Amino acid sequence: TLVVVGGMHGNEPAGLHAARVVFERLRGASAALRGEVIALCGNLRALAEGRRAIVQDLNRMWSDAELARSRATEAPAAEVAEQVELADALETIRARARGPLYLLDLHTTSAPGVPFVIVGPTAADRDFSRALPLPGIVGLEALLEGVLTSWMHRHGFVALAVEGGQSGTDEAAANLEAVLTIALVACGALDEPAGDGLADARARLASSCGDLPQLIEVVSRHALAPGHRFRMEPGFANIHRTPAGTLLARDGDLELRAHEDGFVLLPLYQPEGRDGYFYGRVRA
Repeated sequence: TLVVVGGMHGNEPAGLHAARVVFERLRGASAALRGEVIALCGNLRALAEGRRAIVQDLNRMWSDAELARSRATEAPAAEVAEQVELADALETIRARARGPLYLLDLHTTSAPGVPFVIVGPTAADRDFSRALPLPGIVGLEALLEGVLTSWMHRHGFVALAVEGGQSGTDEAAANLEAVLTIALVACGALDEPAGDGLADARARLASSCGDLPQLIEVVSRHALAPGHRFRMEPGFANIHRTPAGTLLARDGDLELRAHEDGFVLLPLYQPEGRDGYFYGRVRA
């Protein structure tokens, strides 16, 4: 079973577009799938408004305790209702699965830049991620409380989050189409298709990443407090090689500089968000 989730943030619809395109391609080719491949919309209410979230970030709510509170809420609204609906769908899928469970959570970034994959803590996650010719970010998931992929790991899924590139661009949607094309074969749902589709998908992702290393380890996160006055310095890509001492951002009167040679990751260039940026270095 391969589950694809797109639109966990309502201003990131590219994953849903990619799933629709790939599913139509599969129908047109009468592809023989093994098991199930299912696409789910994440935050339907926020997608309808083109907003990252209505009240709270749906991708910071995933724990058994918080889900229990959401289920107990009378007349739940906004992301509370979204979480219950999505959890019900995922649990139904898991209950009927007859083999290994895989999940791709497809995102885009507010900064320009390349596609990359956020690699979870297990050997199975690493094996699945190696099928994608993309830079892998390790250690990021551990710094993010309540993300969907962490919850799915605890419930038996091999789960990866993939950032396709900058939100609102055709390139990001095409990158996520390539990711899904490769993942269908990597998880065993589909035999390698005839023609150049799989090779083209791999070539597209490989060519987009330049000379970035295969693995980058996250070493720090700049978290944002309510009412912050954070402003990222302009010009950073979503993975940006950065010398020590570089001015990265300002938070109120505080200047934030790189403490070592490394990489700025996921710089925040939108009004909403809880993470100003992450910082990483090459994983040996």
